[in-house]
Amino acid sequence: AMHGLVQLMSPMMPHLAEELWSNLGNNDLVVQASWPVAESALLVDDTVKMAVQVNGKVRATIEVSKDLDKASVEQQALAEASVQRAIGDQTPRKVIVVPGRIVNVVI
Repeated sequence: AMHGLVQLMSPMMPHLAEELWSNLGNNDLVVQASWPVAESALLVDDTVKMAVQVNGKVRATIEVSKDLDKASVEQQALAEASVQRAIGDQTPRKVIVVPGRIVNVVI
């Protein structure tokens, strides 16, 4: 991890990076080393944060899996304590789920 960090800071702080590179036990220069390659599997988010509105006011934020179906997202949104307080003893007339964006509860 330290090798990658020193390589990434070398364009901004070349003298410090060369000193740290040699302290890490490397005999060559940091500018001669190959540039670190990003792992594409680590760049993908598996979850998404969604706002939960009750009558147009944001009451909660939930984090769900991207591939979760609408019914499961609706259940998770309605299970939030702040949403339960906002609904009270009324029953929701309609629950609108926009995948990956928002859950809107109309009472």
